[in-house]
Amino acid sequence: MSAAGGNDRAALAHPSARALRWNALLTAALLGVITVLGASLAERHLTRRIDLSEDGLYAVAPATRRIVDRIEDRVVVRLFATEEVADGQYALRTARVRAQLDELIALSPESFELQVLDPSVSSEARKRAADARFRPRQGRGGGLGGGASEEVWLSLELGYRGRTARIPEPMPWQFETQFASRLHGLLSDRRIGVGWFGAPLDPPPEAGDDPQSRIAATFSRFSYVRSRLAEDRRDIEVRGLAEGRPVPEEVDVLFVVRPGAVHPRAAYEIDQFVQRGGRLVVCLDDHDYSVLTGAERPGGEGLEGFEQSALHRALKSWGAEVSRQQIWDKTWRTRRLQFNGGRWALVNDPMVITVREGGLSDEVPPTQSLREVQFWWAHPLATEGMVPTPPGVVRTDLVTTSDGSWLNQRVFQLPRSAMDVTRQLANLQRRTDPGRFTLAAAFSGRFPSPWAGAEAPEPAESIVGAPPAAGVPRSAEVDSTVVVVGDADWLRDPQDFGAPIPALFSEGGGRLFAENLVDWLSLDEELIGLRSRVPTPRPLRDFVGEEEAKLGVFEADPYETETERAERARKADRARGRARRRQWLTMLYPALGALLIVGLFGALWNGLQTRSARTSGRGGDA
Repeated sequence: MSAAGGNDRAALAHPSARALRWNALLTAALLGVITVLGASLAERHLTRRIDLSEDGLYAVAPATRRIVDRIEDRVVVRLFATEEVADGQYALRTARVRAQLDELIALSPESFELQVLDPSVSSEARKRAADARFRPRQGRGGGLGGGASEEVWLSLELGYRGRTARIPEPMPWQFETQFASRLHGLLSDRRIGVGWFGAPLDPPPEAGDDPQSRIAATFSRFSYVRSRLAEDRRDIEVRGLAEGRPVPEEVDVLFVVRPGAVHPRAAYEIDQFVQRGGRLVVCLDDHDYSVLTGAERPGGEGLEGFEQSALHRALKSWGAEVSRQQIWDKTWRTRRLQFNGGRWALVNDPMVITVREGGLSDEVPPTQSLREVQFWWAHPLATEGMVPTPPGVVRTDLVTTSDGSWLNQRVFQLPRSAMDVTRQLANLQRRTDPGRFTLAAAFSGRFPSPWAGAEAPEPAESIVGAPPAAGVPRSAEVDSTVVVVGDADWLRDPQDFGAPIPALFSEGGGRLFAENLVDWLSLDEELIGLRSRVPTPRPLRDFVGEEEAKLGVFEADPYETETERAERARKADRARGRARRRQWLTMLYPALGALLIVGLFGALWNGLQTRSARTSGRGGDA
């Protein structure tokens, strides 16, 4: 073989660097074109998607598919939406809702009839929207200066066999839940009835000139959660129990919220509601507070009045008793606003407890899928050893505090600064040991009635006529469930003036907890998992806090000595130094890992090229 032929073959086996660069560029361009075309064809022709996200929020839930499969007739879906939206935020929101709606309808196209109406250009569509009590939002117009405001419509109405359900404000991040909930309600033969008894439930009235009106205007209200539950269920305000009127038959779940001193006949009617299989949720609480002054709000009887009532004796006979002491949870304390010294300040308050997943029971559906629930100056339930349950009744703790919790006597003034919190926590830590306390528990079984074998209490005087005959008291005849919560503020209105309630969109988990309880107690658990599909919070790691915990650096003791203060400062500086090193290493490890992978790939590539060159060289020498 000639030397020239060997050189030609060597040149072919080892192309020039310029040829290699062009080959790489052409390969990358070709791969890019293939990827774009493949994605376009898949989006157009493939209807099946795979959700690879960790929380599984981008695929239709199995519960939604089961609800759609139950449709026996045609569901008319009327979408009231502005087609041409200049405001970018509302345009994106409309597009996301429309895309999700199309995906849900595609689950069973023959079961839905979609009607898209634009009230901004059609008077007939505007009239239909007004009849459905829908209202537009005000968006900003286009242009460099923002332009004039525009009306943006986005609402939904579902019709099925003469019944209608509405979604006034579809939210992209929870639209599937909204749609499935309304559809589920339409397909059900009977709407669940939720009754309310106890504390003021309506929005605060306008304060009058008299002191009583001004006091009443500051009380907590519970109308928001009530209105959300009423979107898919019947809302029933229970009246006349003290006058001998029974809990209405259409009530499936009865909420008794901060009842105070309950009339004996009202307690009897609530007991008989449970005896005939009704489900009961009792939210007990002591006096309320205002963050404007930090002082206890006047008025109301709280637990002091409740403990004198027959309803308290009935709950205690079933194994449920709420203490008047308040829980201070150092581990799960929550920041709240406090007016102090003429300005608003953030206070990390251990009386405001955000219970995490570690404190939410995984044994029953209402708390299995919750991320968190917030409670405000709450009270513990007595342990089963202190107040035993009767035979045939089983207790399940639903919500508990962290291990770093203490019990304190009721305070009349909220902590107004971080130093107040530190001082009171230090006093608690000196007096008692920390523990874990129950905030909510469910009691299931056949409950013995305190009035078994006795006559019903006499009713209060009534101005609407004689009450129906009480009959023979029932006792332990059918199974039922009673849920007792040592707090009522988890249900409180988010917009309640002077109250440190979470933002409307987070709601501290209270609305979700209430809806899950109603579904569970009414044996309608299909939507619990769907409703709780929210992104898992992934907060940044607090390296400084972790290192301080390792070195034993805690909050300042208000009575510490100069030596103790210097030692704590030395440990804090050491913890910050360790935290900085960990931060740099955390950022450095991924970069080093990427460089290592690239280096290994390059070494492997060079080894293959060297081996190929040697093989070609031996072939040329031959």
